[in-house]
This record gives sequence, C-alpha cells and structure tokens, in this order.
Amino acid sequence: MRPRLAALLGAALACAAPARLAPAAPAGAVPAADRSRIPPVGPPPALRVPAPRRFVLSNGLAVRLVEYHRLPIVALHLVLDAGGVHDPADRPGLASFTAAMVTEGTRTRSATRISDEVGFIGASLSAGAGFDAAFVSGSVLSRHLPRLLELMADVTVNPAFPAEDFARVQDQRRVALVQQRDSPGAVAAKAFAGLFWGSHPYGHWLMGTEASLEAMAPADLRRHHAARWRPGAAELVVVGDVEAARFRPLLESAFAGWPAGAPAGAPPAAAPAAGRRAVLVEKVGAPQTYVMMGMPGIARGSPDYAPVQVAFQILGGGSASRLFRNLREEKGYTYGTYARADARKLGGSSMVVGSVKAGQTREALGALLAEVEALRKAPVSARELEDARSALVLSLPSDFATAAGIAGRLAEQVIHGLPDDSWERFAEAVRRVTADDVLRVARRDLDPARLTTVMVGDPAVVRAQLDGLPIGSVEVRPDPAAAAPGPRVGAGG
Repeated sequence: MRPRLAALLGAALACAAPARLAPAAPAGAVPAADRSRIPPVGPPPALRVPAPRRFVLSNGLAVRLVEYHRLPIVALHLVLDAGGVHDPADRPGLASFTAAMVTEGTRTRSATRISDEVGFIGASLSAGAGFDAAFVSGSVLSRHLPRLLELMADVTVNPAFPAEDFARVQDQRRVALVQQRDSPGAVAAKAFAGLFWGSHPYGHWLMGTEASLEAMAPADLRRHHAARWRPGAAELVVVGDVEAARFRPLLESAFAGWPAGAPAGAPPAAAPAAGRRAVLVEKVGAPQTYVMMGMPGIARGSPDYAPVQVAFQILGGGSASRLFRNLREEKGYTYGTYARADARKLGGSSMVVGSVKAGQTREALGALLAEVEALRKAPVSARELEDARSALVLSLPSDFATAAGIAGRLAEQVIHGLPDDSWERFAEAVRRVTADDVLRVARRDLDPARLTTVMVGDPAVVRAQLDGLPIGSVEVRPDPAAAAPGPRVGAGG
C-alpha cells in the first residue's frame, strides 16, 4: 500500500500547476501586512460612561436614567436596601428567600402567569439578594416597556408569598443546601464566612442554613418585605432607548401603589478585623485540597480601591499573574489559583482561592505564601505594573458596551454610594498607580499575621503536611455531607 500511495502522491504533484510569482503591486497601493510580526498595540478604547439623569418619584423612589439609543432595548435594575446584612440572627437566609419569592406570585398574578406574560413580550425579569442589597432586574424591547414596568412594579410591591409556591421554592433551596455539602468550594466558603466575619452579618451563609430554612414560614417573608422593601431606601437604574419626558409618567403610574417610606433602624456596623485561624474540613478520598485564604482588606468605597485592584491583578488576576505562573506553569501544583479583593460595603477581605494536588498541599501552600510575602517585600517590576494596569483599564470599556452592562455598573454605584464619575476616576486612578502604591497596600492588606485559612481535603493525606506552615494551629472539622442528615424534600412550610 505504501509504494502505491507514494506513486499516487508523486503523480498528483507532477500534475499540479507550477507556482506563480505574485504580481507586483501597482504604484500607490497600500503594502500588504507583514504577518511575520505581531501587530503593534493600538490606542486603548475610550471609556465612555453616559451621564445619568436623576429624579425622584412622588413616593420617594429615586431614579437614575441614562438615554442610550444604540438599540431599541431598555434595561432596568431596581436596588433595595434589603440585603442579607439585615437577616435576623435566628433567620439567616431570610433576605435571599424573600427576594427569590417575589416573582413567584402576586395578589393578582400567579407565578405561571408572570412567567407567561414576561415570555410573551420577549422580556426578562428576575430578583435576588446579595449581602449589601436586594434587586429586581429586567430588560425588554423599548416598545414593550410599559408592560414590563407593570410586571416589575407588581412583583416589587405586591408579592403574595403563596403557600404552595413557598413550599416549592423551599424544597428547591433545601436541595441546593444539601448539594452544597458535596461542593468543596461551598463548604470552604461557609466555614470561612463564620471564621473571618464572626458575629457580623457577613458571617452567615447568604442562603442560610437547613435549620433556618425549615423554620421559615410565608409570614416571615411578608414581614421582611414590608419592613425593608420600601421606596425610600431604593433606587431604580434605567438604561436604554427611552426619553425622560415620556418615561417619568410611566414610572409614576406603574409604582403608584407603592406607599412612601423607608426602613426603620440603624444600618449595620462596619465589619471587625479577623485574627489568625486555620481549619481543615474533612473530605475523605479527595484528590485535591481546596484552599481559601483571607486577610482583612478594604471596603468598596475605599480610596485605595485602584491600587488594591492592581496589586491583586499582579498576584493572582490572570494567566500573567505570579500565582498562575509559579503554582501552575512552573510547579504544576494546581490547575488554577487566583487572588482578589472581596470589597463589600461594610468591609472587605483579601482572598486567595484555588485547588491544589492533595499530595503536594504543603509545597503548594508554601509557594503561595512565598508569593504573598514577595509582593510585600519588594516593589513590582515596571513590566508587571504596566501589564496589570493595562489589563484593568482596557477591559473596562466592554462593561459599558450594552444597556444591561451600563445598568449593572451604575447599580454598583448605587449600592456603595459612589459618585457618578467613579468609573472614570477608577480608570484614571489605575493609570496613576505606582510600584510604591502596590507595595504599600500589599503590606497592609496581605498580612500573614491575620490570615484565616480554610482547607477542604483528606486529613489522612493533608494534616501532617501542614505542620510548620505559618498558618497557626489547625482545627479539623468533620465532613458536612457525612455529619448532616438527609433532606426532608416535600415537607413544605
């Protein structure tokens, strides 16, 4: 077969047309690109953040409107001071559960009808809660905006929390909590929250616990909604193909049934600084050790937000970062380990997170801590600094390329009380960050003496490897999947 194949190939080549020289380019023609060289980097895309127009409805609801006529689409993001920081101590997860239920039926619409009406106009409508805020979001073609506003106002103002739908969503959340027992990331995050934040409202799991979920009833959700979902502590961000003069009457009509008022009570206090703790959560047979390390960091409104972002970009922000190049490319300890600043409204943490090979946990943690210490000891190189600044600044304009993207970024300003030009200020501040700035914030926000470490892995493989590492004494906790009882699906409430 091989001689025959060679003969056929030779015949084909012999019959091929002879190569021809490319004709000379005519005078004045643009020369062809030199594909042997990497094209030069062009000018960075300009960051254009449209200026919002502000007004307040008669019931006290603040509105932030951006006219964006690129496409006939409107995006809406209602931000409410009704996040998980307001969960009662005996009802963790209440804010999240309440937000999840507002689209599950109102006084005049069932959950099915809401879904059908949203789908009929090709819109989206969702609700949820983080720690610092709850939200209701939607988007729609501009010609269907009045209909979406009607639906959005109805789920915001008139949720009924019907018993049957409550039981269904309660079952879904119960199953999710059970499934999280087998997720190393969720197990680590739950343990870390309690260790790092302690008794502060940030110290509980946003979905709550299985015990708190079982203890909740529709009446709890109604009370939380009546107390926290108020127009005086909310702001509606609207971005898209809409004109202010015609839009304001639509809003007044849609939200006319939302009585004026604001929640009572003082806001939660700033989060306290954490001390050094280390926990190993048992996961027998795990081939990897999931690692979550945190040190006290900054709140989102800190003036050091830009240098902190640059520092974490250098440490573990992508494939050019120190952690990626060292722990993955050079050592092969991990598929990926990253670092980030978890900057919240009331405080923050400096996080390093990833999974490492179980048998090399000691070496991986040693290399990780060495990279943290190196960032605290000496200024970063000019090349690293420029690469990190460019990565942050050049990626920012894409966040403002769509109506939904603009609405999301403006909603972040609402939650954290940032000025209208905060994103332009951020880009300029990043460009001005120096190596000394990175060194200063790294020494402050990457302090090993205040390190909280949570690991999920096999103690038989991992425990002995941790002796001598600068993480403090290690507490071993049982596997939550083995220690907890199974779910009581279908119980309702």
